[in-house]
Amino acid sequence: MKWFWLALCGCGVLAAFSVACWLDGSAEIAVSGRNGFYVWQRQWSDSVESCVLAELERGDRDLYVLCGELECEGGELRWRGTQAPKEILRNDRVTAVFRLPVKALSDTGKAASAVVARADALGASRIQLDADVPERMIGRYAELAENIRSLWTNDCARLHMGATFLPCHLGLKGTRRVLAAIDEPVIQLHGIDAPKDISESWALMNRKTVFRALRQARALDGRFKMALPSYAYVLTFNADGTFRRLYAEGLPDDYEMPRGTRCRLAAPDLKLLRDVLASPLRLPAIWFRLPVKGEDRWCLDRETVSLLESGQLPVAKVEFEVRGGGREGVFDLVARYRNQVPIEGARAAIDWGADAEGEFFALNGSVAEDGSPYGRLPGKVRMAPFACGEEFVFGKAIMRNGAHEISIHEIRD
Repeated sequence: MKWFWLALCGCGVLAAFSVACWLDGSAEIAVSGRNGFYVWQRQWSDSVESCVLAELERGDRDLYVLCGELECEGGELRWRGTQAPKEILRNDRVTAVFRLPVKALSDTGKAASAVVARADALGASRIQLDADVPERMIGRYAELAENIRSLWTNDCARLHMGATFLPCHLGLKGTRRVLAAIDEPVIQLHGIDAPKDISESWALMNRKTVFRALRQARALDGRFKMALPSYAYVLTFNADGTFRRLYAEGLPDDYEMPRGTRCRLAAPDLKLLRDVLASPLRLPAIWFRLPVKGEDRWCLDRETVSLLESGQLPVAKVEFEVRGGGREGVFDLVARYRNQVPIEGARAAIDWGADAEGEFFALNGSVAEDGSPYGRLPGKVRMAPFACGEEFVFGKAIMRNGAHEISIHEIRD
């Protein structure tokens, strides 16, 4: 009997230790569910479609495609946004995402009808509600989800509904009601708070907030996924330095700002992302957003995302290559930013070889940095930012006295 009680007490201690380890993230917790990408491009181009089809062909990630943004004007609701091909939305690994404003929660019945009609028109039965819901309106969020489910009449396709949450929602009683009405909750871990002014430091993710939210999400519902940033955000500030607006998808080149507006960029923190994905508290990740070659200047490429998902810390570097030459003596100087969103660009040192003579022409925003006259061969060049993982020509050289062994390396400040 004595040994029985000792064994029983030992089991109790072990159980308590296991719970404690789970709470502080030091014990391994099984995670199920595929990772994914948000497809948030508002212009559905051939490049976007090709990238989406290639991702579906790989078969290892889910896709969450923006299929409409609901606008409320004068009490009327209308949809804005691109429409993905219906055959893609019928894929069982594709979810149609509907972006909803807070105003839509003032009449949850009307908003629910709009969502159901939109899903029906697109032939989508897997949907996600995306809304930045104030804490005081979490009950309305639940009403919206419940109304959508009650209005769903497509007996041929079961409704699979997801919804996004912010960390501040996880401790609210009303959140459990939302969870009861949906199939897939997603906790957003980036771009949550905005700075007050331009002097305040800001990051896409806050380490303390992120790990606290992961603990809460796992304890609340085992179905949670987490939304992580692969994209740099643009922060804009008024002329007096006060915060103006946050843009999660960069700015078009022709975008006009009010006079005096100042901009800052915030790139994903690779070390923090690695720590999250290597943690026992990790959840299946949905990345914002799917990188599309030739169209995404501020997005991490798929290679970098894959390294992070495997628990590795990608090393940011710049690769160089010299191409061309031959009888004409014309060389392209090629660079590629690896494992980074290069907000500031990079600097390159160029060794042209002994007794080199020729001309250099800067391309794609690069500039000679050492004061060399236009056309002369510079020793240093500052390159402009470019898309992660994509090659670009930052200069062209015409050598006059034969072939040369041109070598290039990055200058680290």
